Amino acid sequence: MASETETVALHLVRALCDVTNATSQQWHRLAELDGMTTDAIEFAVARGWVVVQAGHSICMTDAGRRTVTPTTRS
Repeated sequence: MASETETVALHLVRALCDVTNATSQQWHRLAELDGMTTDAIEFAVARGWVVVQAGHSICMTDAGRRTVTPTTRS
C-alpha cells in the first residue's frame, strides 16, 4: 500500500503531466501546484520523477512521465 507521501508525490507528477501535456523538461513554479507538501516533493525528487531548481521551479523528468502515463506495447 502506498504511503500518503507517495500518493501526494504521484498526484504532483500527474499534475505536471496534465499541465505539460505529458511533455517532460518543462519548468513550472512550485507555487502554481497547490497542496504539494515538501515531503511529497522530496519523495518525487528522490525517485527521479521531478527536478527542483532554486527551490521554486519544478519540472517532470522522463521517468516521472513514464510513472504516470500508460505505455503501449506493439
